[in-house]
Amino acid sequence: MPVDEEQFESLLEQVRDLHRQADKITRETTRLQANVQARLSWERDPPPLPAAQREIADEAIEILGRRELSPAQSGALRRAFFGRR
Repeated sequence: MPVDEEQFESLLEQVRDLHRQADKITRETTRLQANVQARLSWERDPPPLPAAQREIADEAIEILGRRELSPAQSGALRRAFFGRR
């Protein structure tokens, strides 16, 4: 069952905040995004990250990996974190 709209909006704001945090600590977000994508795909060796970036990646994984999200909700959260894909 998908999360309700209020909870989804909260998750969306959290993901946007994580994106802003990533932008503040590094100009090169490609590695952070590659780490998150690899971990969401259960790849064995995601790119290593410095501690501050790893914390953001961990939070992103927790939100983006939620199983109760509908496909539309999941897609919206991923676009907010990764940008347009």
